[in-house]
Amino acid sequence: MMDRMSFIFGQSMAGRSAEDAARSSTRSFVRSEAQLAVYEESRKPTGHKLTAWEAYTSFGLDVLEEAVEYGSAILRRTKNSTGDALKQRREALGLPHGSVARAANIRELEVKTAESSPSQIPLAKLECIAFALGLDERLLSFEQGSGGDSQLAYRLRTLVKEPNKQADKISNGTALLFAEAASIIRVHRRLQKWLRLGDDSHLFTPDEFYGSRGNPAWLVGYNLAREARETLQIGQAPISSMRELVEERLGIPVIQARLPNRIAGATIMTTDEDGIEARGVVLNTVGENENVWIRRATLAHELGHLLYDPDSRLENVRVDSYTDSQRDPERQGIDFVEQRANAFAIAFLAPNEAVRHLAPTPVSEESVIKVMQTFGISHTAARYHIGNSHDRQFGVPSTVIDAAPSDKWRAAEDFTVDYFPIPRTPDQRRGRFAELVVAANDNGLISEGTAALYLRCPVQDFRDNLGSLQSLYGIHTPS
Repeated sequence: MMDRMSFIFGQSMAGRSAEDAARSSTRSFVRSEAQLAVYEESRKPTGHKLTAWEAYTSFGLDVLEEAVEYGSAILRRTKNSTGDALKQRREALGLPHGSVARAANIRELEVKTAESSPSQIPLAKLECIAFALGLDERLLSFEQGSGGDSQLAYRLRTLVKEPNKQADKISNGTALLFAEAASIIRVHRRLQKWLRLGDDSHLFTPDEFYGSRGNPAWLVGYNLAREARETLQIGQAPISSMRELVEERLGIPVIQARLPNRIAGATIMTTDEDGIEARGVVLNTVGENENVWIRRATLAHELGHLLYDPDSRLENVRVDSYTDSQRDPERQGIDFVEQRANAFAIAFLAPNEAVRHLAPTPVSEESVIKVMQTFGISHTAARYHIGNSHDRQFGVPSTVIDAAPSDKWRAAEDFTVDYFPIPRTPDQRRGRFAELVVAANDNGLISEGTAALYLRCPVQDFRDNLGSLQSLYGIHTPS
C-alpha cells in the first residue's frame, strides 16, 4: 500500500510528516471557484495555481487526497456559497456595490454578478473582492462566511452609519480600506509564521488599568513606556527607527495608506484562520505624518493601543486624529484611553529621565532643539514633554523653532511606498507586506498567482518585476 504522504505529495515524500511533506513537495494544485485538482501544465488550467503548502494549509489532507485520487475535489459547500459570502459581507458592512468595485479595482457590474452568479466571474476577481471585504479569499466556497470577522464588520458599519462621536465617522472608502487592512494583517501574520520569523510581540499583554484618582492615565502611560523599554532592553537610548522596531522586532504589520487628512492612524484587530487575535497599524501617508517626527509619534501612539489596550477598548478599530494624538498627555481633555496612549508614545520615544538630563533648567532653545534631534520628536511634542518631565515647575521657550528632521531620520523611517517596481500595487500593499510576499514566493510557500493577488497586479507583472523586487528587499535566490 502506498504511503499516504507519497500518494498526495509525490513519491519522495514517503515517511514524512504532513507539514514537512507539504512544505517540501514540488507538486502543485489548481483551484476553480468550485473545485480543486492536481495542476497539470499540459491541460493549460485557468484557475488559481497553488503550491502544495497553500493547498494543504487551506483545505487539509482529506481534500488533497480526494483531488489526487479522483482527479478533483469539490470545494463548494452550497450552490451559491461564494456569492452568498460576498453579498452577506458587503451588507454587513452596509456598503453599496460601487464602493466595493472601487476598492477591488473592478467594475460595479462584476461585483453584482459575483454575488448572484459567481461562476460567471473569473476566480481572480472573486478573490480580489473577498480580499477587499476583509474575507479570507482562500476559503471562498469552502467555508461558510469565508473566514470573515463579524465583529470587525459591525464596528466598521457603526463608524460609517452611527459613530459614538462625529469625529469618529468614516466614509465608505475608509471603511473598505480598513476592511482590506484586516486582510493584509491576516496574511502578513500568516506569512511571518510560514517563514518562521520570530518576534517579541508575545512579551506584551493588554493592561486594563487606565488610572485612578491618585494615579492618572498619563502616569500609567509613562510607566507602560518604561516597562516596554525594559522588556525590549533598550534602556534610555533613542529609538533609531520606529519602523524597524515595530515591523521587524515586534512583527507588527504597519499598513501605509492615504487616509482623510484629519486621521493620523488607526489600530485594527481581527482574527486569523485559527481564531487567534491579529492586530496591526494603519498609518496615514499624507498630512502631518509627512513630517517624519510626527510619523514616529503617530506610530508610537498606535503601538501603545496595540500592545496594551484590551479588546473592549480597542473595539476592533481605533481611529486617531492628528489633533488628539498630538495633545499634551497631562493636560488634554480627551478620554483616558487616548491620554494613556499619548503619554506612552512620548515617553517611549523620549524617556522622561533622559529628557531632564538633556534639557536641564533653566530650559533653553538649544536644549529644546537637542531633545528634538536626539529623540526624533517634533517641536510641539518636545516642549510639552520637557515641561512635563520637570513636573511643569519651569518654563519652556515658546518660540517656534525651525528645526527639520535630518536626512538620517528620514532614511531610518522610510516606509518604501514612493518607489515600487509595480506601479499598480496600491500603497497599502507595499513595504514590509510586499517583502514577505516576495520572500514567501521565493521559498516556494506561495505561487506566483497568490503573490500577484496579494500585490494586486497581473501575474505577468509580478514575473517581469520579480528581480527588481528581490533587489529592493535584498532577497537573493541561489543560482
